[in-house]
Amino acid sequence: MKKIDLACLAAAVFLACTGSASAERFDCGSDRGASPYVLAPTGVHDHRRFAPAGATGPTRDFAAFAAAFDDDDDDNQDGRPDLTGNPTWVAYHLLGVAPTADGAYEEPNVSIDRPDRWYRSDDLSNHWIARPWITASRIDDSYRGVGRVWNRGHFAMADHAQRIGPEASCNTHVFWNASPQAADFNQGPWLHLETYTAALSNMVGEIWIITGPIFDDAPLRNIAEPHEVPVAVPHAFFKIIVREIDGAIDVRALIFEHPSVGPHGHVQPDPAEAAGWINCRSAGRAGHTYTPADNLVALRDVEARTGLRFLPDHPLRADLVDRQPDSLWHVPEPYWSGYLCGGQATVGAD
Repeated sequence: MKKIDLACLAAAVFLACTGSASAERFDCGSDRGASPYVLAPTGVHDHRRFAPAGATGPTRDFAAFAAAFDDDDDDNQDGRPDLTGNPTWVAYHLLGVAPTADGAYEEPNVSIDRPDRWYRSDDLSNHWIARPWITASRIDDSYRGVGRVWNRGHFAMADHAQRIGPEASCNTHVFWNASPQAADFNQGPWLHLETYTAALSNMVGEIWIITGPIFDDAPLRNIAEPHEVPVAVPHAFFKIIVREIDGAIDVRALIFEHPSVGPHGHVQPDPAEAAGWINCRSAGRAGHTYTPADNLVALRDVEARTGLRFLPDHPLRADLVDRQPDSLWHVPEPYWSGYLCGGQATVGAD
């Protein structure tokens, strides 16, 4: 298997590095801050097939994912409408890459130069319209200057979208597709799970991923200055992986806690939790092994903390939502491709 230089890892996601000097570079352009690329679905991917019910906000379809965004609800249940500046869920259909003649699974040989600023989404303007104190009316501005603490954490991974094409990868850099994630969490356990799902899709041909933030009944803290769009830091994140074999589906649900309120009310990752957030660059030196199975929960647990409802029309819903697996599906090393987080290409035991 081709190993990737750790220098290829950048900020929240790994780039499509292949170790080859001949890798094509693709620069994500911008049309006055907006994406210049077609946002329409491909017609091949069925991103919404397992999208949840229960979200009340607007939805939108992109080539690489579908998403719902928060609306004027009451996430912290203080009796007043609020806007978190976060999506409610992101769902995408991930197709595996075809093996080469020698049986290797290789990602597209393209290196994506992400846009200098994330793309503007004017359809989210309800987050700043009628709020005259907000003078920086781009969600991107709320993240500027906090990158060492908070990443713009992708839900549909840019490299997963690159399997569709570089334009689709560019279009993952929108706030329909991101929440504030602690940097070492985003570049550690979350990234490792993303590399696992890529390998799983290679092994079984296709999977569906549904993911998003969790806001509990607790005070909301945000990363923005007073003149910027408030963007709340989630209390946790969920990821649901669905695979289908011979018409039967199987599900794994995970929750990653994400404490965010530090001393004196400053929004900082919780020190005790952050001790387990080892980024991929440091995992080898630290002798750290990623164990995402520790985060497995029943699908019902995700429903209880999000208000979403999964598999609402499936005849076996009752069994699927209450099932509590104790392991992820085992994916042998030959199916892993691209960057290996911490050099680790094994997950699961069955």
